[in-house]
Amino acid sequence: MERLHLDVADHVLGEHRGQAAAVDPQYALAYAELSFSYSVLIGDSVLDPKELVFKAEAAAHKALELDESLAQAHLALAIIKINAWDWANAESECQRALELNPNLAHAHIMYSGYLSNMGRHEQAIMEGKRGKELDPLSPRVNVNYGFAFLLARRYEQAIEIFKKTLELNQNFGATHGALGVTYLGKGMYAEAIAEFQEVIMLDGSDPVTQIYLGSAYARMGKQEKARAILQQLEKTKEYVAPGELAVLYTSLGERDKAFASLEKAYATHDLQLQYLKVEPGFDPLREDQRFQDSMRRVGLPL
Repeated sequence: MERLHLDVADHVLGEHRGQAAAVDPQYALAYAELSFSYSVLIGDSVLDPKELVFKAEAAAHKALELDESLAQAHLALAIIKINAWDWANAESECQRALELNPNLAHAHIMYSGYLSNMGRHEQAIMEGKRGKELDPLSPRVNVNYGFAFLLARRYEQAIEIFKKTLELNQNFGATHGALGVTYLGKGMYAEAIAEFQEVIMLDGSDPVTQIYLGSAYARMGKQEKARAILQQLEKTKEYVAPGELAVLYTSLGERDKAFASLEKAYATHDLQLQYLKVEPGFDPLREDQRFQDSMRRVGLPL
């Protein structure tokens, strides 16, 4: 949920990091960043986690083996721990990264995301703010800062941040996607649809954007359009994260199918389940005992 789009630059950057590690196998930072590149691909639901999670973990451990004092290596391991739903060790690694390099914007942003997922919103906003102060011109940093407000249901402030982020780069699809999710949570469905369509225009269609676009159509009452998108997602050969597909089922009022999709997500260790506590799309399910059981099994605080 948190990253609704993946830059082509991330793909290219991942390739370059891999080349750097191959040229200099003692280059710890290259391994740490290679691990992060794999984790971005996983977190964006671009590929099935089974294809990359072990590569991400191996690269993170190699970075630590080469340089235990490297903040980025601990941050890479923190992402691995988050993906494993190992929440206590994930926080420890985030904190260790910040101890080693308090001025690493990425570490503050990653810790902010972790805190949001735990429901510790005020702390998340503080960490996100510090990350933005350290790297004010990065659209991705600004987007993740805005997510701290979005996941706290402070929609107006999130919208303000995302609009300012668009002033940095009007063509950064992730900002439009984040703005779309915010509008969706706020009940501004026409505006949400426009933002998701902008993402598609800028970066092409992908299952994540289609899920949220379909959700907006469903909540707006345009069931036929929403179900047409659902049918495409159920037939596609692209990887569709079941934890995210449950958002669309929920918007369509298909509660049993939503829970079946969440069950599949748990069985396959879908990394999108880290957002169960805070994903606005699941708000209609929160009083259902099945949802609380799902959160408990993932280890999230109720």
